[in-house]
Amino acid sequence: MGGAVQERGESYPNTRRGGRYARAVRLWLIVGLIMVVGQIVIGGITRLTESGLSITEWKPLSGAMPPLTTADWQSEFEKYQTSPQYAKVFADISMGDFKFIYFWEWFHRQWARTMGLVFVVGFLVFWRKGYLDAPLMRRLGVVVLLAALAASFGWIMVASGLIDRPWVNAYKLTLHLALGITLFGYLLWVTLKVIQPRLAGFPQAGVEKLRWPLNILLGVQLLLGGVMSGAKAALPYPTWPDMNGKFIPNILTDASAWTVENLVNYETSLFQPALFQLLHRTMAYALTIMVLYFVYRCWRGIRSHDLRRANALLISLLITQVLLGILTVTNSIGQVPVGWGVAHQFTAIALVATVVYINYLFRPGRPLRPVEKTVENEAKKSLKLVEP
Repeated sequence: MGGAVQERGESYPNTRRGGRYARAVRLWLIVGLIMVVGQIVIGGITRLTESGLSITEWKPLSGAMPPLTTADWQSEFEKYQTSPQYAKVFADISMGDFKFIYFWEWFHRQWARTMGLVFVVGFLVFWRKGYLDAPLMRRLGVVVLLAALAASFGWIMVASGLIDRPWVNAYKLTLHLALGITLFGYLLWVTLKVIQPRLAGFPQAGVEKLRWPLNILLGVQLLLGGVMSGAKAALPYPTWPDMNGKFIPNILTDASAWTVENLVNYETSLFQPALFQLLHRTMAYALTIMVLYFVYRCWRGIRSHDLRRANALLISLLITQVLLGILTVTNSIGQVPVGWGVAHQFTAIALVATVVYINYLFRPGRPLRPVEKTVENEAKKSLKLVEP
């Protein structure tokens, strides 16, 4: 390549104070990010402990209170006993075991309610104080829409396991997870625009076009991981680098197994678990190659401390994620290990955050607040204060 592109992203002179949002707003957005990550992780625990179907009703407000008396617990237990999961999987469950799975589903929903409360209270306070301008409010509206969609599909996902199947539908679970990760990624982007608003990016660095293959591969891998997790596809093939002694299981070479029925009713055949585990593994290898090539091209062409630190984190997280994936699969004997599975999911979120940040370093877009106008308005306010 030609000459290296110099680091960009320094603040414009004399605009650092004028172009920033209030510190309280920045902290509020960071707290929101942490809570979204917590919700995704708690959701992973809920899924892996098979707790998601323990609450059979959707009560957004009254459901905030857990059972408090013996009679309340008995009533909730009787409702659960009418579900397919109780009849087909947990028919011998004790009240103590039921309280355990009930807690995780209740905690998952309660965390979502708390997130909503934190957002609404913060929004009203900051709007009243004039801390939120129109560009930020529009983006916060998108955040609300994504959160509402994720919550709605969460109930659709749960309802899918309360009719015939004793578990949630893997594809609906994947959609719910995808919406949650999209919410996290978008909120992170908005937070970056608030905290680090004035970056120049790296125009004409020769690496820009490589961002999209990286983004697409990561997105597809997340979707494959969601389906694999929802279908518990690790259980039939808990080996690595092969799949029970073969790199391509026999069922995938059987033309008669390639039917829509096997994809829809995936619990009746090994076809879908074998297919998605193979795709998930293959995509992991492709993503690793893509990341290494992307980082190499960045290292050669762009002199940016921020980008190099982000790329170092990207490689570290990717290696960790691959190892966690292998450990999760090879320890899935009889059931998927909760600890390894949750760690694998959390690292996936960290990977998403790193890739979002790298995209932001390349293309931050225009600042939410026009710097010159903000400085001019603050100057006018100062003049009014000193007028006699």
